[in-house]
Amino acid sequence: MEELYWNRFTETGKITDYLTYRGITLCKQVMSRFEGDTGGESDYIDWDGAVGSAGRGV
Repeated sequence: MEELYWNRFTETGKITDYLTYRGITLCKQVMSRFEGDTGGESDYIDWDGAVGSAGRGV
């Protein structure tokens, strides 16, 4: 399915076609996170734990 939208973008060169393609790709990544798939990219790593390192106390 993604290939169909990518091909449409390469034919037209329209930014709206590219954004549609990217939207589908991002949607699949989000869906995989909620379905328990750990193979996707992780943008939500909490490096600092529950308390951030901004120098503020709890």
